[in-house]
Amino acid sequence: MNHTLPKGKLRIGIAHPYLGRGGSEARVMWGIEALKKDYDVSLITAGGVDLAALNRFYGTDVKSSEIVVLQAPMPHLLKKLAGGDALRGALYSRFCRKVADKFDVLISAYNLCDFGVPAIHCLADFCWNEEIRMRLHPPPAGARGFFHKRRLVRNLYLKVVRAIAGSSGRKLPGAEDLVLANSRWVSSVWKEKYGADISILYPPVAGGFPYVSHDSREMGFVCIGRISSEKRIERIVEILSAVRARGHDVHLHVVGSFDDNDYGRQVARTCRDKGEWIKMEGMLIGQEKIDLLSQHRFGIHACQGEAFGIAVAEMVKAGCIPFVPREGGSSEIVDNDLVIYDSTEDAIKKIEHVLSHEQIRQGLSEEMRAKGDIYSLENFIQHFRRSVEDFAGEKSRIP
Repeated sequence: MNHTLPKGKLRIGIAHPYLGRGGSEARVMWGIEALKKDYDVSLITAGGVDLAALNRFYGTDVKSSEIVVLQAPMPHLLKKLAGGDALRGALYSRFCRKVADKFDVLISAYNLCDFGVPAIHCLADFCWNEEIRMRLHPPPAGARGFFHKRRLVRNLYLKVVRAIAGSSGRKLPGAEDLVLANSRWVSSVWKEKYGADISILYPPVAGGFPYVSHDSREMGFVCIGRISSEKRIERIVEILSAVRARGHDVHLHVVGSFDDNDYGRQVARTCRDKGEWIKMEGMLIGQEKIDLLSQHRFGIHACQGEAFGIAVAEMVKAGCIPFVPREGGSSEIVDNDLVIYDSTEDAIKKIEHVLSHEQIRQGLSEEMRAKGDIYSLENFIQHFRRSVEDFAGEKSRIP
């Protein structure tokens, strides 16, 4: 990696605490792609950066010579700890303030970040608000959920974390900050809390999905995402088990890494017990994922209260018909009440209805494919660049 800051051009720092595999990371990688030719771009993070793996996953082509990587120092034990996200975030936040004066424009690709100076903040989820987070995503099972379930312990932990993180003393968000939501739903939650309207920057959804007619696809469902408790994979299995019990010969492909944790083992057991109609695919990326989505008629999602739902956007772009819960950003992606459900029973009823009417299926498939244009890489790059340029202009730092 290049570790010296380049000179001359406007210096832009894109910050993300840990680059895993999700919508906010897609924003980082395609944000770098959008800016790297005209600006000096640095990536600020607390985790490791495997550019080759990130490029494969997101379809980008970011070279080590095109960016500077600044990594927050992190104790070795904390790097390996299953929990401790808030503590890692505290050390990351301190580091962001330490390096803030190296940049003309700072962008937090994952929620609000106390840089100590005005910045662009891209909302990704609700970890910035404990009350909302707990309502939408109850504590996970196992060791990771220990601190979440015990309010006194959790509050003490967060108090220590805040002390470690420190503060610049600057109000966050401030009047000079630019805050971007990743869905209309997140924007509405923000307005309810802060009383202010904010713009929407949908995450980029890569993948050139071929046109495959609905009739030539398999009568199956695909779910994609982390195998973690908030994704509620067991609810998907319950819904489709009931659909099969009513005479519909459908199958399910579960795409995601089955990690060695309580929830992953529970889901794997459930899938195996149900029989061969459920296929545990593991992690699929690139052409493998494109092929699977293009070969199937339906998608299904069960993460209630998810800020966006990049997997649902992929399904839509592929021409699948996704069934999604009402609360959250995924419902605005599909934007059709025929495939938005309020409960397990409602999901079963709506899936049955669509399965039983060929004309409805055909229409929905074409409708979904058309909606996918909203989440094109071109739209993201144009909007992202404009947001940076407008913000830089307001600060009188146009190159």
